[in-house]
Amino acid sequence: MVGRSITLLWALAGEPSTGEAAPGEAAPVVEAAGPEEAGSGDYSRAPGVEVPPAIEPRLAELAAAFRRATGKALVITDGTRRPEVQAELMLRNLERGDDVVRNYANKSAAKAVAEAYAQAREAGQAAALAALTAVIRAQVAAGDYVSKHLREGAVDVRCLGLDRRERAILKKLAKTRGIAVVDESRTSTPHYHLNFVR
Repeated sequence: MVGRSITLLWALAGEPSTGEAAPGEAAPVVEAAGPEEAGSGDYSRAPGVEVPPAIEPRLAELAAAFRRATGKALVITDGTRRPEVQAELMLRNLERGDDVVRNYANKSAAKAVAEAYAQAREAGQAAALAALTAVIRAQVAAGDYVSKHLREGAVDVRCLGLDRRERAILKKLAKTRGIAVVDESRTSTPHYHLNFVR
């Protein structure tokens, strides 16, 4: 069950750092291009993706401006994450040897997750996942977020299918609206991570 969930998450989400980017992702995985759920009309969502209500108006406005400029709708591949989902993503990264402390902006929160993994990994994947989930839940309860996705302040936008000009337009439109863009287009799940909160 855990492995199946992680496989699905690989297709839907990548995790940002330098603001949250996850550089040096492993072997390329083609981003899922399956059925999408309705969004604002100017964007759609990958199945199961939650767009945080607090940022939805700003996302809808950005998507409308992007459609006016390019004729294309945005595809949101990741949004709000629950601690369990964040734990699965970080477990995947840790199991493949990623340096999560380096890859996440919140170094102390990432270090706590990495330490929990180091202590629990010998007990197996299920025990490691439970340990990571417990740490991330405690962090969220304390208002400490290893990822802005947990804070309901970020979404990921698919960049496959956007040419260089369209990518530049998206970045410019986001920047003029105070939305930080982390370029994750060279990872195993190519996307732009949009931070709506600082």
